[in-house]
Amino acid sequence: MRDFLSERIHGIDTSEIRKVFDLAAKIKDPLNLSIGQPDFPVPQPVKDAMIQAISDNRSGYTPTAGLIQLREAVSEFLKPKIGYEAKPENIIVSTGVASILFLLFQTVIGKGDAVLLIDPYFMIYPALIKYHEGRQYTIPEHFGKAEVDVLREQLKRDGVKLKLIMFASPSNPTGKILKRDQLQLLSDIAAENDAIIASDEIYAAMDYEKTHVSMASVDAERTVTLNGFSKSHAMTGLRVGYLAAPERFAPVVQKMVTLQQYTMVCSPHVMQWAAITALKTPIEAELALMKKRRDLVYGILSKVTKLPYPDGAFYVYPDIPIDSAEFVTKAIERRLLLVPGYIFSANRKSIRISYATREEILEEGAHIFCKMVTEYS
Repeated sequence: MRDFLSERIHGIDTSEIRKVFDLAAKIKDPLNLSIGQPDFPVPQPVKDAMIQAISDNRSGYTPTAGLIQLREAVSEFLKPKIGYEAKPENIIVSTGVASILFLLFQTVIGKGDAVLLIDPYFMIYPALIKYHEGRQYTIPEHFGKAEVDVLREQLKRDGVKLKLIMFASPSNPTGKILKRDQLQLLSDIAAENDAIIASDEIYAAMDYEKTHVSMASVDAERTVTLNGFSKSHAMTGLRVGYLAAPERFAPVVQKMVTLQQYTMVCSPHVMQWAAITALKTPIEAELALMKKRRDLVYGILSKVTKLPYPDGAFYVYPDIPIDSAEFVTKAIERRLLLVPGYIFSANRKSIRISYATREEILEEGAHIFCKMVTEYS
């Protein structure tokens, strides 16, 4: 039978997270600690803005780059965080950060282009590198000058220059927030390679000790900032994300907009109006709830295993004594749904646990996890 699939698509498989979602539908009363989605509702002011937009018949196409009102609001929102005013014409709105990532990689990454990731990394990043036939380099999340120097030597030995540095802070899967001195090291290596820095800040609002530093405040000239509303305002299925760039990368943004004309077309009209309201809607109560859950889960897990302290987001990433694929399979037998660490890292002995769920589920799931760690140690 003829294989109608293109050569490049063979390298892309269904994500392990989606496989876990599918399993959850088949298990009776699962303890689902896999899902990267807030369990609180969309804030009422944001819902009201959606309803008003529907009532006002705002259902047609928007400009491809996004509503000018939203791009102006994003510019104002980012200014105190990144230290400069991103022009609305250098901002693109799309159907979530995942779509922004696809547009960015399609626009700037070609065969053989070198991309730096911080390990562990969000699973979409290496998939996009592979799809676009790029070359992946990594440094560990705890990196300092020594690790960056090793990277320099590796790049020199391979005779390549980085074209893109891609990371999320706070991190998915660890919740770690990169420190300013680490951001400066990334700025230095970007300057040496004349690379773009893509700072994925989708979890920036989930910053429990207020330690997050936006990469663009360290290197405004080379940083494009990605963010959205899925995690902060529980708008996961409503699909609004954006990228803001300095003037230097205006041609990149314009090519992304052109590509969007032929792909996503535009983010949902109604949801863009809701996003304007979301930018002005605080989430203190939701943050307090998530912080309480973080402290609960970290307190239980840290007694039996090592894990990075989660500064933000809503994940923990504990070590386990056996391969993460085997651990996840055995956990399913106990109704516990987790995400294997190997999809985020070359290290196969970690697990991602989401604490974006009710405390009684977290406690039961965490105790099952701890029992398994003890059993398999």
